[in-house]
Amino acid sequence: MASLHNTKFDRRTLLLGSLALGASSFVMTGCASGASDSGAAGGTVNWLTWSDHFSNDQLKKVAASSKITGGPKLFSDNADALLQIKQTGSQFDIVSGDALWVKKYREEGLIDPFQMDEIPVSKELYSAARDFSFLKDPQGYLGYPFSWSSVQIYFNPKLVKTPPTSWESLTDPAYKGLIVAENIPTDLMAVGGIATGSKDPYALKGDGLTRASDFLKALKPNMIKLASQNNEIISMLASGEAAIGISNLGTDLRVKAAGGPQIEAAYPTEGTIGFIDAEMITSKGANQKLVRPFLNAMETSEYIVENFKTNGRPLFNEKAANILLNDPKTAQDAKRLFMGNPEKALAMTLKGPAENQQSYTEAFNQIFGA
Repeated sequence: MASLHNTKFDRRTLLLGSLALGASSFVMTGCASGASDSGAAGGTVNWLTWSDHFSNDQLKKVAASSKITGGPKLFSDNADALLQIKQTGSQFDIVSGDALWVKKYREEGLIDPFQMDEIPVSKELYSAARDFSFLKDPQGYLGYPFSWSSVQIYFNPKLVKTPPTSWESLTDPAYKGLIVAENIPTDLMAVGGIATGSKDPYALKGDGLTRASDFLKALKPNMIKLASQNNEIISMLASGEAAIGISNLGTDLRVKAAGGPQIEAAYPTEGTIGFIDAEMITSKGANQKLVRPFLNAMETSEYIVENFKTNGRPLFNEKAANILLNDPKTAQDAKRLFMGNPEKALAMTLKGPAENQQSYTEAFNQIFGA
């Protein structure tokens, strides 16, 4: 049987992996026991997510308008987030996840399906985003589609004499201490698989797993850091602390906006991995009644427009896309970063759980430390 990770949704195959580790502190608060489905009574929604899914200013505005406070905690690897949801029971109400990980959450009984119309702002989504098979279940939707990206190599041409062209090229000793990537063990191992010729980078075993590990061993001396979140990559490229970053679409725009140099993108010749991320409703969350109104407030085009301007990768809100594409100040970037072409997300080989997650984790930890 073909691996789910190798399923191609059309003729092309993009890929990419972002690597992130990171945790930020947050305060767990329970919801008022009398909260209604509309969220009128207010309360707090606890959310396991990534830093580019929200802004603090957005959370303040949503709290003021909806009486619902968002309590985000950051994570890096999808495998780590899934484990946290398993272990923490009712503490989290929403969890973000990439593509095929959503099905894994459902298989583990960790999330509940919902009806998309229960979140009225979903009418702003592209119709294509409401039709992803991996976000569907006979009982409803498994996740609210948010954004997507391939991950590629970005480099500072003033600091890198020989531009990288492939994953393999990143092991060149000339790049010693120049590279930063997000600390996502599963996806870094998958990148190692792609770099060494694997056709199924999330099903590595035997010699394939050894070759991927050997690639990461060769890459390690060139790594200045495994970043806690993607925004750390931006700051390091902007300051010149790092000269090469493995990152999402739009990294060049974000570095420039942060006062950094003009950087360039290189698309690895071997291919790469990609994500379509979504927000899931946990099965045991203590504040489930607040989740739908919270998402309805968070996902409006107003905030999605600002998220694009800040994070520079495509999102699935069509109303926001039209605003960006019709504004002369943002039209060029929105077009270049595919805000008007959500179907391109279906060209990717999608991120998902490894067939043997333990072997990936053990191999990674032997290289980079637990």
